[in-house]
Amino acid sequence: MTDNVAVLAGYTVELFAKSEACSMPILVKPCTDLDGRFRAWDMDAQEFVFIHGWLWTFDQGEQP
Repeated sequence: MTDNVAVLAGYTVELFAKSEACSMPILVKPCTDLDGRFRAWDMDAQEFVFIHGWLWTFDQGEQP
């Protein structure tokens, strides 16, 4: 799969997610509640994942 699969499914907001264990660029749907449990597209692994938002911090766009 590619990022295009997620974009066509409505995952159009790009964020960079960071936790103590790892970090990754993700795509989420607009108006996603980042404080709860939500589905996101992991742009590195090219797959959908579930994220528990209270364990992560988020920045707009992809980080180097």
